[in-house]
Amino acid sequence: MRKLVRNLKEKVNKAIAKAVCFRADVRGDLAVNTIGGILIAVVIIGLLVVAINNFFPDFFNSMFRSLSTKLNANW
Repeated sequence: MRKLVRNLKEKVNKAIAKAVCFRADVRGDLAVNTIGGILIAVVIIGLLVVAINNFFPDFFNSMFRSLSTKLNANW
């Protein structure tokens, strides 16, 4: 009977250890957080571009026009 209890106790301890290791496994966590942060940044920048384009419709056209004239003046 003691042998049976000991075997059962070992199996329970192994199962608990596996569960703790599984729960503590965070491999890939940094990559997922980094990708999520990049996606959120892209969405926020896109929303800012759309908002600027709605409130100042000629903003980007005039900016690119002035940049092209400055760049063409140097060539």
